[in-house]
Amino acid sequence: MIKKVFSAFLAMATGCMCMAFGTGCSEQKKHVMYQVTPNADMLMNCYVIKTKNDKLIVIDGGGAGSPQVNGYLYAELQRISGKNEPEIEAWFLSHMHDDHVNELVLIAKDKYKKITVNNIYFNFPSREFMQKAEDGRFYKYYDRIQTSYDRFMGEGAFEKTNGKTAFEGDVIDIDGVKFEILLTVTDEEKESNINDTSMIFRTTIDGQTIMFLGDAYIPEGKRLLEKYGDELKSDIVQMAHHGQNGVDKDVYEAINPTLCLWPAPHRVFNNTNGNLQSFEVRQWMMDLGVKYHIVAGIHSTQKLEFPVDFDSMDELDITHKP
Repeated sequence: MIKKVFSAFLAMATGCMCMAFGTGCSEQKKHVMYQVTPNADMLMNCYVIKTKNDKLIVIDGGGAGSPQVNGYLYAELQRISGKNEPEIEAWFLSHMHDDHVNELVLIAKDKYKKITVNNIYFNFPSREFMQKAEDGRFYKYYDRIQTSYDRFMGEGAFEKTNGKTAFEGDVIDIDGVKFEILLTVTDEEKESNINDTSMIFRTTIDGQTIMFLGDAYIPEGKRLLEKYGDELKSDIVQMAHHGQNGVDKDVYEAINPTLCLWPAPHRVFNNTNGNLQSFEVRQWMMDLGVKYHIVAGIHSTQKLEFPVDFDSMDELDITHKP
């Protein structure tokens, strides 16, 4: 039986954002973060942070594989912001795969979707890399992101960035939510795939840390571990590459999380095709003693209030039982 992740979670459908964890609307507002998914089937990576002062931050947001719900994020941003015309203070893009960037592209090209995006942070490889990597299947997203960026920042703005607006060592503070850019694509662009160009960053909210690994694979995980070692320790981790075929176990050992966020549809988390690494990674987390997990394909959209009271969470046994 899948246990409820948080006894204090309030279903998104209630529409009352100020009552989660039993708090009343008159109490002090908190930073909150959503792991968002429109259904149990979409392959995607989407997190939305709403700060104490109602500033919105989006991390990736993209989804692929469920055409019937493509374009879902705009309505979610309206719901979370409580505004017909959402304003996004910052949008972070980890890498140029459709299941991470597609929603930004869809929102940007729809002139009827009224929205303001003040900053977009990314560190992409060159056009030449995208033309060659993975047989050039995702090269089209370079132009799509350029068009999207120019919609929000002005004609010709993307060209001036050279595909990079955030760099290793950058610290970005947004209304008390801190982002540390830890790793980006190498200058030599020797990566063998697009996943390993993921921009890895750590977020600090009310003293608690969240490691966002994007789709980082084993080589990037090794670079991360070599550069930071035990400094990677974080309270929460976004599981790399949807929780399978991402970084190796030693990276998770260094992060040593209390809570794992799985941006994984049901079919990935449960390896329904039989060719994924999901069960092995799940066992790693059990070996590390991680008791708390939020799985997109099981729990739908969920909300965290910060600082997270881990003692109020129900444990989830993710051991694979064939």
